[in-house]
Amino acid sequence: MLKKVFAVLAALALILSLAACGASGGQPAAPAPSSADAPAAPSDTEAPAQPVPDGAVTLKFGHVLAPGTPQHQGIAKFEELVEERTNGAVQIEIYPSSQLGDERELIEGMQMGTVDGYLGSTATMTAWIPDFMVFDIPFLFDGYEHEYKVMDGQLGNKLKEECLPLGIHILTLSDAGFSNIINNGHPIEKPEDAKGMNIRVMESPGLIAYMNALGANPVPMAMSEVFTALQNGTLDGGTWPVVVAYFNKFYTTTDYMTLVDPLPTSIMTAMSESAWNSVPEEYRDILTQASVEATAYQRQVLAESIDSLTAVMEEEGVTIIRPDRNVWKDALQQKCLDAMVPKYVPQELIDLVNADKV
Repeated sequence: MLKKVFAVLAALALILSLAACGASGGQPAAPAPSSADAPAAPSDTEAPAQPVPDGAVTLKFGHVLAPGTPQHQGIAKFEELVEERTNGAVQIEIYPSSQLGDERELIEGMQMGTVDGYLGSTATMTAWIPDFMVFDIPFLFDGYEHEYKVMDGQLGNKLKEECLPLGIHILTLSDAGFSNIINNGHPIEKPEDAKGMNIRVMESPGLIAYMNALGANPVPMAMSEVFTALQNGTLDGGTWPVVVAYFNKFYTTTDYMTLVDPLPTSIMTAMSESAWNSVPEEYRDILTQASVEATAYQRQVLAESIDSLTAVMEEEGVTIIRPDRNVWKDALQQKCLDAMVPKYVPQELIDLVNADKV
């Protein structure tokens, strides 16, 4: 019992230390555990809302995750920086927990001009831009430093340009954490242990190819349906980053997590082109720079959250399995490459990823 208490206190200490560092290059506030249903009610100590200047542009950003996640903390930092640096002339409103729709609906809304902004997975974007599937090939990236170098470099710029004809203006790319399987039934220590399991994945051929290589049954499903599906046994498990599993409380309905970090859960912060054009030109560089800084902030929160939240889930009863990553890589990577290249992802993109290895 004491171990469990200390683990929880350690996680809360991290969260409070992130909050204390503020905006001067320190750590963001990672709030206490939250469900994916709704943000916490404002406290009595919050500063009163400032009046919105006449003629201010209001941009509504939606995402599907809980308010406590590093991703939400990043977009909240973006809101803070934009409103401060434009003196309130550009207002950002954030709608977490699928309040504006699931990820596909949000992306379609950007294309139609009914949704201003989106924070979410690039895997959903693969329905329109298959090149995003480069992030869905297992074991292609050798950790976060490698991944961020790719995102902030030539490949990231190429993907941003490909989205413009769709009416989508990507501000920045980042990650929600390397995705791992968390499941019920039995431990997954070797790739073949996942055979026959119903595993929730994002709606992406790359992730589906990954499950097929494992011999599992890939089940695309909206995040809002996952918790109940895990409870009633419709799903045996899913692939999520640690922070997503934690803040959505999926660890309360599962028994095992296998940590081999096969692939990132790449995310993007984007605006509809119509919303971007509605922002006065003198403020557009502010939005771009604010997103760059907010993304760096989110990446730092993510890095400091993973180990502590894994420890809390373990104390709550999830068995953490840490197999030899190279065994999984040897068994799965080539199968997934064969399924994806060049049918969905050109060899050119694989070469760009490999060129940025650090």
